[in-house]
Amino acid sequence: MEILLNLNITKGEWELAKEMSDMIKITEAARNYLQKKGKHEVCIEYPNYRTGCECAFVQVPEIFAKKPKAEEGYHKIMIDEINVFLSKSIVLPKDKEIIIDVETILLIKVLKVYGFNTKE
Repeated sequence: MEILLNLNITKGEWELAKEMSDMIKITEAARNYLQKKGKHEVCIEYPNYRTGCECAFVQVPEIFAKKPKAEEGYHKIMIDEINVFLSKSIVLPKDKEIIIDVETILLIKVLKVYGFNTKE
């Protein structure tokens, strides 16, 4: 696994980025899917439709094959030549891996992220 990080960061940011890179795994199927689509970035965030209303939703992050509009609100790490943008509003679960994978729904492949607790 190749991990590249921005060298213009503080020691605390470096430790956080190292911890995140150890926790986040990208499956071979997900890497192949992104490569086939010509995508090199994924964004893990709470989607706007879940945060912009008064409804009671269980906050579960979702993954999108895109670069965020405002990078300053995200932690950025590179794993296996994929830039992973993780929203700073997301709290990583303790002692659990985050898996980026592909799922097929009605013959359509979509990215999925696993490992976040839905009980919080």
